Amino acid sequence: MRPPSPLPFVRVLVWTIRGGLSVFLSLYTLCAVFNMQLGYQGNENPELETLVWREWRSEVLLQVGRLLTAHTVLGLLVGLVMGLAAWGLGSRRRGGAFLWGFGGGLLLALLACLGDMAHHPHLYAATLYERAGWTRALLLHVSQTPPALWHAMAALLVLAAPIPAVWRRIQLGAGLLKPLGVALVGAGVVGLLLAWNPEPPAPTSSSPNLLILASDGLRPDHLSGNGYPRQTSPHIDRLMREGSHFEETLVQMPRTGPSWTTLLSSQWAGQHPIRHTMVGPQARTSSFPTLATALREAGWQTAVLSDYAGDIFSRLPLGFDQVQAPAFNFPELIRQRMLITQVVLLPWTALLPSLFPERQQFPELTDPTPLAASTRRALDRFNSEEPFALLIFASVTHFPYAAPHPYEGRFLAPSERGPWRFGATPQMEAPRSTPSAQDVAALVANYDASVLAFDAFVGRVMGELERRGLADSTLVVILSDHGEHLAEGNRGLGHGEHLWGSEALRVPFILRWPGKVAEGRELTTRARAIDVAPTLLELLGLEAPTSFQGRSLASLLAPGDAVPELPELPALIETDLWFSDRDGLPYQQFRIPYPWLYDIVTVDPDTGDIALKPEWEDTVQQAKHRGLYFGRWKLLELPTPQGLRVELYDVHADPEERHEVSAKHPDVVADLRALLQRERSWAAP
Repeated sequence: MRPPSPLPFVRVLVWTIRGGLSVFLSLYTLCAVFNMQLGYQGNENPELETLVWREWRSEVLLQVGRLLTAHTVLGLLVGLVMGLAAWGLGSRRRGGAFLWGFGGGLLLALLACLGDMAHHPHLYAATLYERAGWTRALLLHVSQTPPALWHAMAALLVLAAPIPAVWRRIQLGAGLLKPLGVALVGAGVVGLLLAWNPEPPAPTSSSPNLLILASDGLRPDHLSGNGYPRQTSPHIDRLMREGSHFEETLVQMPRTGPSWTTLLSSQWAGQHPIRHTMVGPQARTSSFPTLATALREAGWQTAVLSDYAGDIFSRLPLGFDQVQAPAFNFPELIRQRMLITQVVLLPWTALLPSLFPERQQFPELTDPTPLAASTRRALDRFNSEEPFALLIFASVTHFPYAAPHPYEGRFLAPSERGPWRFGATPQMEAPRSTPSAQDVAALVANYDASVLAFDAFVGRVMGELERRGLADSTLVVILSDHGEHLAEGNRGLGHGEHLWGSEALRVPFILRWPGKVAEGRELTTRARAIDVAPTLLELLGLEAPTSFQGRSLASLLAPGDAVPELPELPALIETDLWFSDRDGLPYQQFRIPYPWLYDIVTVDPDTGDIALKPEWEDTVQQAKHRGLYFGRWKLLELPTPQGLRVELYDVHADPEERHEVSAKHPDVVADLRALLQRERSWAAP
């Protein structure tokens, strides 16, 4: 019997496209069926899912449409590519052509997914690590492989598929050599254009620049330059050697939005309108002087760049001319949570981030690499004849401490298989079991890998400054918005819920400016969040706005042997609103109760903005824990239903703040309570 003739080109494409569509639509369905819970960083709530479907059904359906469209387009493209291979090899049956599309599409989807999984394993942990034994084993194995291996195999598959078709056309004498040569030359020209990296224009501004490099939740005691045993921060350590740093810098409220507002406005929360994280529209549209407004009025170009944790810069009026930061509203959260369940689609969203910008807003994807590219573009946009002030805020040291390859797992034990192998995040429900010492060690190891990833980012940015000739004319500052609790001593995870210990309250404050800031100086004077902005303005030769409440510490930074002594001033501290009333942490025993976040916030039906309900504002303010650091003492006031609980700690004799000593020092308690009341006189009724 005579074998069938090869199928026509169009017929082959039809069947391979059907195969490609079948595989990608099947994978979409599987992901949708097996990942139907709408949670956020491991926190799930049935009432929230009901609210989403009732009030935001159109957003859900719209995202379903976008996801289906993306899978369909991928299926079409993969079917076309595989169709070239099938036709070039002389496919003779429709079933065979279909299998080319289906099998090739499945293989390409798998390779792309494995490559992204190796690069960002935390991104896949929520859907794979606890799913089943084989998915856990797969993630663990792939996370230890180089992403380039999988990417190279995927690229080879795509590039090799058209070769049989090209060869067949040549054999058929279709005169393909000439257009093929043109295509190759064109590809070469495009490659040269993409690789072209002209020298930036030489700076001509006579005024200095300001560059603030910050990462969310960066703890100074985890920097190797401060004596930490792991080598987590070689580039930051270099800045410490070439500049000055403060041994202790305290923020007022260890949550991102209120803390950045205090850092930039030099006003305590309560003096400025951002009194907690879930601010309403009135606070979001208010206007007040900040470091950015002062610099802008003096002729500086101002910009802020951020990834996941920096949504506050797009929501709060902090005065920057240019803001590149993610949004934070209910529709965005819905799109994020629906996209992250589509593990097969995630690798492709990285290729065209503009089509799915919510990928860069994943808490699980805190890779500073995109920020490095944004930094280069921002520096290109600045007018070289005018000074610039650029704040870059990374999220890699924020929970779940999702360091990318090659830093992920750097400090973990090879046998680590516990629940915190791929990070951890605070939970709003009480944990089922107490974390073991091994779990805490894994958590700290992941955090340290994130510090190392941020440090590498600092090194890349400093290299960019040096390439542009800006390193010596730029005041470079390392900063953070707050520290982080890493499950030490029953103090939980995260930040903002309580004031015990200094882990969430201390931040690095490192300044480098050759010839203007002393080299290698460690300052024991306690710096406060409200002191940061006036210090930077004086170093740049500018006066602080009259609304600023902090003092400049610039005199301590001047080169020379003489370092003046400054009088001690109190550093105020307070908690943010509590997200949960059932997380099982010790602070729940010493607080005025109110419901958890799901019950006290509201969502604007028009914009999707999330804010505290007005009727809970007074309760939240009255319930806050407050206190201050002053000299060797730390005072805490904890309102409870039974009355005010007062605690006192001697931070010199007891730096870990484990021993409460108020009963031994009643006079100190009385003096500090009076001082706290005087310092908070703006809040008096």
